[in-house]
Amino acid sequence: MEPARLANRFKDAATPVAVLLASIALGANRAGVELGAAELDLALRRRLMNRGYADVLGRLLPPVTLTAPTIDEALAAAPPDEEALHVVAIAEFSARLADAVGERLRAGQAVLTFGGDHSLSIGTLAGASRLGRLGLIWIDAHGDINTPATTPSRRVHGMPVAVALGYGPRAIVAVGHQFDVQLDDLVYIGVRNLDPGERELLRQSPARVFTMAHVNRLGVPALAAEAIDHLRRRGVDAVHLSFDLDALEPSIIQGIGSPEPGGLTYREADHLLTLLRDSDLPLVAADFVELDPTLDPSDRAARLAAGLAARLLGEEII
Repeated sequence: MEPARLANRFKDAATPVAVLLASIALGANRAGVELGAAELDLALRRRLMNRGYADVLGRLLPPVTLTAPTIDEALAAAPPDEEALHVVAIAEFSARLADAVGERLRAGQAVLTFGGDHSLSIGTLAGASRLGRLGLIWIDAHGDINTPATTPSRRVHGMPVAVALGYGPRAIVAVGHQFDVQLDDLVYIGVRNLDPGERELLRQSPARVFTMAHVNRLGVPALAAEAIDHLRRRGVDAVHLSFDLDALEPSIIQGIGSPEPGGLTYREADHLLTLLRDSDLPLVAADFVELDPTLDPSDRAARLAAGLAARLLGEEII
């Protein structure tokens, strides 16, 4: 008899949600994005309280903050790495974050991590993988599957998927590649800018890549159904969702460091997250990343991102 598949912990209103604030800017090598985690958590809790969603707000456990060294501190502690920037400090932070995620998932909680740059997913993926074989839903303008050989920038926030697959600088692979992540269990949504090496890899791979052209042609309901069916048939034990805010159309959101025109509308993103939340996938952990409050003094980006997180948690109009 096959073991029982895990439940969708975001769909189950009785499941408490651990909130981890991953304050890190090292992967982007750009100060400011480390402030996004606390800003997003505050915006989410304020939204739920002000709109009367006491039941959803009650699911959220008190936030726990994990802080990485600043860029200057990382440079002072270790010489610049030739392969990628700040890998020693990122590896140490990723190990702490992996332990925090794994501990809470094993306690039966869902885990919601706010960032911070996308290098934090090295830790969240490693932690989520402790529940078994992991499926990934990567909602992002970019592939984040670079290695030092393919990246023009050497920034680690463009590498977390590659690290999960076992490719990249040794220090972070030792933390992030703790499990058998397979390209077949990877679903991208919203991609519209790949570096040449990423494009070549993904063209030849069994990963499911839904570009914005697919979103336009299929529509969100059909695309979501295909993504859900693919991971269901793959038989993964757990699913991790990662939402980079640059997946959104930049004309509707400021406060992101790598905007790419032609992204998801708010309505499309909202509908997509609703369909994933209501699915029978074993969704156990999610990230919202790359919010930089210094680029958006109005805090509109934080409020917009909070609305998407609230939808994933079960906020409904009626």
